[in-house]
Amino acid sequence: MEIRTKPALARAEAQALQRARVLGARLRESAEFRAWAKASQAVSADPVAQNLVRQINAYQAALWSQVQPDDLTIAVKRLQTALEALNSVQEYRQAERAARDLFRAVDAAIGATAGVEFAANAKRSCCGG
Repeated sequence: MEIRTKPALARAEAQALQRARVLGARLRESAEFRAWAKASQAVSADPVAQNLVRQINAYQAALWSQVQPDDLTIAVKRLQTALEALNSVQEYRQAERAARDLFRAVDAAIGATAGVEFAANAKRSCCGG
């Protein structure tokens, strides 16, 4: 195992960060990412979708304060079904799945190249990492 000095580690980290920035820029240029961003903006601009989201959030907040939440649970499910039925939300979900598939493929490629599970090892460990 090679022991690196602090300057060498700093250079390696700077190179990795630069490569990550290039990768991020390429991901933003992908059709999947652009479709997801466009669909996300469409849902954000859809007044019916936003109204349903506000109602769902209000009901869910009320659920936390209720002892017998059955009626609220039914109302939330009804609102969520209405939200998911909207064309803008269906288009968003489709774009979201495609973008997620792209990100998973990139994660797998990085992991295969690095020889470790990439995203799983990007999280902080229990041991103070």
